[in-house]
Amino acid sequence: MIITDYRVQSVLRTYSKQLQRSKLPDRPSSDGERKPSAEKVTISDEARRRLVMERMTSQVLGNAYPRRDGGGSEELPVE
Repeated sequence: MIITDYRVQSVLRTYSKQLQRSKLPDRPSSDGERKPSAEKVTISDEARRRLVMERMTSQVLGNAYPRRDGGGSEELPVE
C-alpha cells in the first residue's frame, strides 16, 4: 500500500484543525448554560512533535521558495 504525501498532509491538517477546535472555549447554549463539547481529540506526544516539525518545514520551505500567484508552472532555482 502506498501512502502519498498528500494523504499525510491531509491527516496532519485534520489533526491541527481538531487541536484548534479543542482549544476554543465552549459556547454557551441559548439558555445561558455552557455545555461541554461532545468530542475530544487527543494525540500522542510523538504525533504532536511530528505536527510541529511539519509546520516548521512548510514555513521554512515557504520562505525559501515563495509561491507565485501567476498560475502556470514555475521553475525552482537549481543550486
